[in-house]
Amino acid sequence: MNYKIKFLLSVLLLVVFAAFSPSDKSPKITSGEITAHIKYLASDELAGRFPGTDGDRLTVDYIINEFEDYDITPAGENGYLQPFDYISEIKLGKDNSLSIGNGELISRAGENFTPVYLSSNGTAQGNIVFVGYGINAPELNYNDYAGIDLKGKIALMLMFSPGYNNPHDNPFSKYERLRIKCAAAKEQGAAGIIVIKGPESGEDELIKLRMAGPGENVDIPVVNVKRSYTDYIFTNSKGKLLSEIQKSIDSLRIPQSFEYGGGMAQLKTDLVRIKALTNNVIGMIEGNDKTLKNEYILIGAHMDHLGDGLKYGSLHDSHVAEIHNGADDNASGIAGVLELAQYFSENKKNLKRSIIFMTFSGEEAGLIGSGYFTKSELMKKYNIVSMINLDMIGRLTDNKLTIGGTGTSSIWQGLLDSLNRSFNFTAAYNKDGYGPSDHASFYGKDIPVLFFFTGLHKDYHKPSDDWQHINAAGQAKVLEMIVGIVNYVNSLNTKPDFIKVTEEKKETTMGFRVTLGVIPDYSSTKEGLEITGVKAGGIAEKAGLQGGDVITKLGQYEIKNIYDYTDALTKFKPGEETEVTYIRGTEKTTVRITFNK
Repeated sequence: MNYKIKFLLSVLLLVVFAAFSPSDKSPKITSGEITAHIKYLASDELAGRFPGTDGDRLTVDYIINEFEDYDITPAGENGYLQPFDYISEIKLGKDNSLSIGNGELISRAGENFTPVYLSSNGTAQGNIVFVGYGINAPELNYNDYAGIDLKGKIALMLMFSPGYNNPHDNPFSKYERLRIKCAAAKEQGAAGIIVIKGPESGEDELIKLRMAGPGENVDIPVVNVKRSYTDYIFTNSKGKLLSEIQKSIDSLRIPQSFEYGGGMAQLKTDLVRIKALTNNVIGMIEGNDKTLKNEYILIGAHMDHLGDGLKYGSLHDSHVAEIHNGADDNASGIAGVLELAQYFSENKKNLKRSIIFMTFSGEEAGLIGSGYFTKSELMKKYNIVSMINLDMIGRLTDNKLTIGGTGTSSIWQGLLDSLNRSFNFTAAYNKDGYGPSDHASFYGKDIPVLFFFTGLHKDYHKPSDDWQHINAAGQAKVLEMIVGIVNYVNSLNTKPDFIKVTEEKKETTMGFRVTLGVIPDYSSTKEGLEITGVKAGGIAEKAGLQGGDVITKLGQYEIKNIYDYTDALTKFKPGEETEVTYIRGTEKTTVRITFNK
């Protein structure tokens, strides 16, 4: 941007700010109001705002009451509400049983054994085969399945890996995820799986029964049993305790798998997946321009958090239920939406375009609420020209502010640079419109987005994320910048252009050597991997895939869910060719792709 353009932009911004300067009677964005909102939203009364709970309903009531006070028009399907449900919790059913070895029945599901969260419901029986850690790592010359016939049998598997005791230098780390290990055993033909926890600390504690992601189960019964019930298998077969065999595997890095010839196991699993009814909350202010009022600027934030921390997402060390109040994540974002709704309501006579104010539910479970909205008929009603997402904006430290989505429109970076002359944030820009928050759902629909975030901290996803740690003055400063952005977009005669950010070549994560360049739709319930979009310049875009497609096969691997997809990615090398099969509407297509070197 040259000097003349910068000067004109600065002049325009001054004009816009002057037009929107509130009178003495108009409410301003204040740290006191921010604190008051967060203090209530992050109070124990709301019990962590978990979707479908009383705390969730109290949160919704609070937001609606504030919207009504600000004269914000209802814009949902049922007044302010857009209801939806999703699987939010998993519990033990009544019909779980396990017998191992000589047929001894292990009693009390939930105490001595438990179905694992990724288990399917059903039965399995067969000879017991000890498969060590259940890892096949060719590059490490290590394979627990070598020389073992697992077809129709029960795999007895240790958690973690031979390198678990050295987390800073563990070459097996990418194979440790239980989903990957169970999928590998299933691929080897296992009828069911028994998991043994360990190796040392807490080795006789059962795996916590938490909510599984959509489609996360591995389609065979999987149970976790206390080690004390499996020791006799090893003493009878090998004359050694399990702990001795495990130490040998760990030290020598040599598999010691074997079939327990006289040992049978019978598994019966019954898990109940609970649906929660929750809501997005949606209000709007209609613009005044005859034409431009049909274009909408959306300001949003997720309102859910982790409840007592036992269902999913908690990073707290304790297994005891404790309220996760989520003051920064994301009572701060809700407070931001409310303050901005109040501000623009008092200045609505100056609005050309309309503004939607929206709080999403189910974000912590995978952008469920925003994904539901962007695929709904309600989304089609509104011509959204930009989306501003507020997620964790309450802990501004050293004036550092991260802004995502800055490459999704040509207007963003110049605008932000110009505005920041007044705020002097140490601003870090991230061009990509995708990311782990609700703006990604809108970017996948070709809408320019911005994502405001003041950074991670030691209280993230822990009970200690309380209102006392909020920097309300810092948040007010962030919101004032957002006012400037909205005012500027409102002043434009044409809507902001949309840019699909080109994928930058970088190291892949989670142990993947390759990437396809697709964005999974975490709210999807379809069989396969539904995608919300593809990364510009990525393999999927070049192959012709687009948002809404459902990938059903990658090479020889069937894809029923995101976990099958991530498991399949680990099987490919850079430069390798394969095929991708996907469904668009009712048409199935197979394309040839080559993974980048």
